[in-house]
Amino acid sequence: MIDQLYEDVKDIDSNEPSAMEKILEYLITLNDDDEKYMTLLVETISDKEIYWERPWYQMSKSLTRPLKHLSNNEQAAEAYKLDTLNSDEVALVNKNWRKFIKKYKVPDKPLSFARWRNKQNNRNPTAPEEKVRLFITAYLARGLERTLYQVYKHVVTSYGAPVKGFYTYKEEKIMEICFQNDPRNAVPICAMVLGREPRGLYNKLKISLHGKHLLEKKKMKGKWTLDKANMFLKLLMKHTNLPLEELKNRRFGKDVWLKVEEEFGHHYIYLQKFWERSLHIQLFVKDHVSLRRLRKKIYKKLKKSPYKVWSDIRWKELLKKFPDGYTHFFIYRVAYQGLRGLPEYLKMPLSKVLDHGFDNLIKFSYHYDKILKNLILDENGDLTVAMRHNEK
Repeated sequence: MIDQLYEDVKDIDSNEPSAMEKILEYLITLNDDDEKYMTLLVETISDKEIYWERPWYQMSKSLTRPLKHLSNNEQAAEAYKLDTLNSDEVALVNKNWRKFIKKYKVPDKPLSFARWRNKQNNRNPTAPEEKVRLFITAYLARGLERTLYQVYKHVVTSYGAPVKGFYTYKEEKIMEICFQNDPRNAVPICAMVLGREPRGLYNKLKISLHGKHLLEKKKMKGKWTLDKANMFLKLLMKHTNLPLEELKNRRFGKDVWLKVEEEFGHHYIYLQKFWERSLHIQLFVKDHVSLRRLRKKIYKKLKKSPYKVWSDIRWKELLKKFPDGYTHFFIYRVAYQGLRGLPEYLKMPLSKVLDHGFDNLIKFSYHYDKILKNLILDENGDLTVAMRHNEK
């Protein structure tokens, strides 16, 4: 399932934005397939009514909330099981699925059914998609002493995460890319792309990629300040044993980042991103940087480039067109942040994406007119904001 995706990213560094965008393109394809399948199901069975007799515990209108118990007399007369589905029950669910696709002549795509999410958040049971999802789950529950909540949960965890066993080197490459580029969303993205159960992915990422604190959706305490940047820079110089000028354009090993992390108290991925997307530019680009002017310059250069879509862009090559001191991570981030309101940017022609970016420069001129200030070391070796030439 992921062979072609692996071929697309295998030769790209894991922390490269272009590697992550290949994964996001694949994710968009999966979401589109799921939406098409749900549309087909709605067209096929949205007008169908549940015609078979059901026990009271399968009469719920919700698939995502446990059943509220009824009176003791009703429960005593017809109780349902509370433990995990056994092998015979799983076989019956699978048999019911085969009957369902044969009866209603729909494609055999249980993964798409299990993976589909109601992005409109319209959980009204009369909504077509919710009605279809309820109908199918009720069909799968036929013959089981189980609630619809239990059966749907099984469908999501079994059909929605069909890949089991040891992780392959292809999967580990994709996991590392997601962790490096979007650590807080790495687990749900990998679960979708790899067809794996989220809990197992969480444990794998936490252990193998030193990601315990990053995978917990907690923000860093406080924002970056000049004092924090000063402390970070001194630790980086300490553990590399290099003066400031020799830090320019260097790649540091993970051992260095982990040492800085231990003393600084923030995860090394955050520290890497701060270095690559902010502090390096502030130290080595010899003037304050207007993000609005830089974004406009990036878009103009991309307009003249041979790239056809956003994911074609080679940011390291584009970096050569900018003054010394920038990083390709920073150039990418500045360009990407100008695309607000364009979720389909990966699927559109680059010319239209850039037109949207230019429009945003006008529409949100105040929001985008931010300055990244140049920093220098003072006589005490501490960071301070450099004065502009016209401020002297």
